[in-house]
Amino acid sequence: MMKKGIFYILLPLLLCSLQGYGQLDSVQYLKEVVLSDIHLYRNSKTHLVQVLNDSVLEQNAPALTSVLKFNSPLYFRENGPGMVASASFRGTTASQTAVVWNGININSQFTGQTDFNTILTSGYESVAVRSGGGSVLYGSGAIGGSVHLNNRFRIGTGFRNKVRLDYGSFDTFFGNIDSEYSSDELSLQLNVSRHSNENDFPYPDSEKHNQNGDYENSGISAAVAYLLNNSNTLKFYTNHYNGDRGFSGTVSMASKSKYEDYNSRNLLEWNSYFGRFVSGLKLAYLEEEYKYFENRHSDIYSFGKAETALAKYNLSYAVNENFQATGLLEIQRTEGEGSNIEGSQKRETGSAGVLISHDLYPFKYEISARAEFSDSYDSPILFSAGAVYEVTEAYLLKINVSRNYRIPTFNDLFWHAGGNSDLKPEKSLQAEIGQELRIFGAGVSISGFIIDTEDLLRWVPSSGGKWIPHNTKEARNYGLETTLDWNRNLKGQEFSIFGTYAYTRAIDRALDKELIYVPKHKATASAGYGYGKFSSFFQFLYNGTIYTSSDNNYSLPGYTVSNAGVNYKFLKQKLQLGIEVRNIFKTEYQSMPSRPMPGRAFYSSLTFKF
Repeated sequence: MMKKGIFYILLPLLLCSLQGYGQLDSVQYLKEVVLSDIHLYRNSKTHLVQVLNDSVLEQNAPALTSVLKFNSPLYFRENGPGMVASASFRGTTASQTAVVWNGININSQFTGQTDFNTILTSGYESVAVRSGGGSVLYGSGAIGGSVHLNNRFRIGTGFRNKVRLDYGSFDTFFGNIDSEYSSDELSLQLNVSRHSNENDFPYPDSEKHNQNGDYENSGISAAVAYLLNNSNTLKFYTNHYNGDRGFSGTVSMASKSKYEDYNSRNLLEWNSYFGRFVSGLKLAYLEEEYKYFENRHSDIYSFGKAETALAKYNLSYAVNENFQATGLLEIQRTEGEGSNIEGSQKRETGSAGVLISHDLYPFKYEISARAEFSDSYDSPILFSAGAVYEVTEAYLLKINVSRNYRIPTFNDLFWHAGGNSDLKPEKSLQAEIGQELRIFGAGVSISGFIIDTEDLLRWVPSSGGKWIPHNTKEARNYGLETTLDWNRNLKGQEFSIFGTYAYTRAIDRALDKELIYVPKHKATASAGYGYGKFSSFFQFLYNGTIYTSSDNNYSLPGYTVSNAGVNYKFLKQKLQLGIEVRNIFKTEYQSMPSRPMPGRAFYSSLTFKF
């Protein structure tokens, strides 16, 4: 058994990953022209930034959970397919992973985290994963790392349309319409998606089936960019999500509960370019709302609603082509209420920051600092400093350090069934050193990190099984992350290999115990082959053993899952038929106790571009 585990850990470093024809550039550096979140490109040179392009998103559609689970170092804790999915980045909690939508942090005001199964990837052209602390750029919660959802505008391409229909096991349906129009001055985008699943899969080696796990998700997003003149650009983004999910129970306990949620995000952006100055103003309005029914057949429910208004301004000045300084100002106001929260709660925060980037080839450094102001807490000065040294054209050395900070959420403080108004904000210091090598057409990166956190905010199960929030006095996370990618075209045949491996330790220093739901090892691997109209891919995932109790007396074993698929294009490559098999080897596994995941499943897709 030990030899088998070692084999699975080393597999991505030997074979590495499988991404499929058409996604051969799965890991790449972001280009400035692509992003509204421009700081991800300008101020992340000293961090590892992994970009998953549109073909990777299509292959793992529709939920963001699947994309990141099979293509990144993030570990996911899932209550089941389509149920609540929370991420762990470098052993941190789900609230320490920021999800950033076109430069705006969209983590929930109630939980401080994002349910990745509520993010449909069909409305985005790329997803970026930024490792390491980012509180200076992205505010409270960007400690373990951040996930970036990006829209891309094109100019002068006319009409482009795509329709996709999927059907598969357990009565799974996914439909998506993606339309785009652009002229020399205007770019318009519209995306409509719907995803549903009866989710009644059989439990392995049992006559029981998953019950009450059905769900329906709908999303609509639109974006428009208009070039007012040579110096001014106006952009508007809007995204709306509706979810209606039954919450399945455990193997031994049935459930009749249901959860309805709605998220609305609206962002107006104005960019100006004059001389050596670049000005950017963002105005955002975010809304989140949920209803929880203990009995889905009843009209009785609990609810929560939060509204956030945000203004963000940055002004950059290029001293010369190698030196740039940026000032940041941000104001945010949130109002929240709910049946499980004591009264109506308000929170107002503001921040000011400065970013400096200086290229002294072959050496480059980045320095940033942020002061945050709150009506409830006093924040320390946050900072980040990093450097890159290009030893050769093929070999880079990177180092960075940062101080990060996170304040308690509404649920942490005011949840009537277990909130704690005496919670303290958490503070962390972290350091990272890495190297990147590109040789013989292959790229390899290795990064080692350490994170020391004071007053870590966590929800943990009590002796009676009730989950409650508390501060862990001292925690230390350390480990390493590696990625490998290789692409090659040989006489019209496309080959790709991509892999990740993460070794993570997360320790409660007072108890000298491992933190719960943190695998020591996680590895992904994928490979793709394409020739002419035909393409294929294979994916592999290994998650190591995790502890499920703070005393480390209970755990879940590690597991491996493999997927494979083939695609064929017709009608001058405008029509594509795809077939995919998930969990090929019918692995029996759980990422939460007593919640089995599905065995082998089959899916088909039809995509038409015109």
